Amino acid sequence: MITRTRGTRVRALGLAAAVLTGAVLVTGCSEERDAVLKWPGAESNPQAVTADQFGAAWPLKPDKGKVACNTTPYSGFAITFTAPDGKVYALNNVAHDEKGYPSVDEIKGTSGKMWRLRSFGMQICSLERARNMRSTPPATPPQTHAPTQPATTNP
Repeated sequence: MITRTRGTRVRALGLAAAVLTGAVLVTGCSEERDAVLKWPGAESNPQAVTADQFGAAWPLKPDKGKVACNTTPYSGFAITFTAPDGKVYALNNVAHDEKGYPSVDEIKGTSGKMWRLRSFGMQICSLERARNMRSTPPATPPQTHAPTQPATTNP
């Protein structure tokens, strides 16, 4: 017959608690890892996005939509999310304040990271900016002409 001392039971309970805590942490970390690893590449403006592409980082109730970037005359870039029903929401203050779109917080889910979707929108803005940039031709010095000599007449 095996008898357990109080110390053995305490160690066994401690070990069980450590295993349980580790399992919870690994589950939480895997969601965070999923949120870090899942990130679509910005390829077009606007660009269709889905919850599956962002994994645990998806912050909205609709599971898909389009992210777009539009330039504004004053503040730079207005980043928006268009829901499947066609309604457009502001992902940044420029889209809200200058363009008048309602805040995306109206359709925010219970989990996920809103900054991830906003950062993705900034990537789209970077694409847009690169497309609109024109290369400046190298400066060429003004052409100088040799002074013209007055015409001489032969006597």
